[in-house]
Amino acid sequence: MSRTLIIGHSGQDGRILWDQLAARGDALIGIGSAEVRTNGIAWTSRVDIADANEVQALVEAFAPTQAYYLAAHHHSSQDAGIQATDIWDRSWAVHVHGFGHLLQALASTMPGCRTFYAASSRVFGAAGGLPVDETMPHKPDDSYGVTKAAGMLLADHYRRVHGLFVSCGVLFNHESPLRGRQFVTQRVVRGLVAVARGEAAQLEVGSLDARVDWGYAPDYTRAMQAMLDAAVPGDFVVATGTTHSVRDLVDIAAAHLGIDASKVVVETGALLKRGAQGLCGNASKLRAVTGWVPSIGFPDLVRLLVDAARSG
Repeated sequence: MSRTLIIGHSGQDGRILWDQLAARGDALIGIGSAEVRTNGIAWTSRVDIADANEVQALVEAFAPTQAYYLAAHHHSSQDAGIQATDIWDRSWAVHVHGFGHLLQALASTMPGCRTFYAASSRVFGAAGGLPVDETMPHKPDDSYGVTKAAGMLLADHYRRVHGLFVSCGVLFNHESPLRGRQFVTQRVVRGLVAVARGEAAQLEVGSLDARVDWGYAPDYTRAMQAMLDAAVPGDFVVATGTTHSVRDLVDIAAAHLGIDASKVVVETGALLKRGAQGLCGNASKLRAVTGWVPSIGFPDLVRLLVDAARSG
């Protein structure tokens, strides 16, 4: 039985991963900013990932055989009262320093533990052209991408210098009904459900032409597990290999609800928080090493999201 530590268990990926690992019988501890979650483990103390001593004590006491570092600092450019320096400081603390504390604790106490780090397609910045893979240079253009790229460098350092098994998943956009309401998929499906119910007259979106490589979140958490089951660690792009526009998202969702999108959807540039990358990912390495493939396509994903919003 695996003893699995999930740092960042309360987000979309953490909640999905928790259920998948619990179903296979793992003993689990989840560390979040607001709570600790356990599955048959006697542990109640909060752990601050910014405190190296607290992380060390957790690793010594729990002795994990697997660890997932999913912690992330998400922010919006429209959030009021947040200074750029605060965003950078928090991003470094969560994406790099906390991860470093975990890796150092594992190196000194549980060097056989297999660790996953959740990176992001935003490490590539605005790279265009063909679908990007693990050989694409990192050219991030925001604090999230820069610090996630730094986390990947840290993982590589502990692989090479300390011999740890650390794999990084370069995750492209992945959705589920658990996705936060600030993300465009949820804004669209919930907004159109409100229109269909007569609770709203229209849906405003930033750009119908923005394109995204969207996948299904439970498939991506399966990919995380597959990376830790592989013979050797490494960096792996997790993506569908196909982009779709926000217009595609709107049209499929509206058709599923039986409404005419052209009559109720309005583009509003003020909603644009940052330019869309339009990136498409190439997961050939992941497929070759683990056999991973997505379980559902984009139209079924959108309909799934709409059904969840309609019943929620």
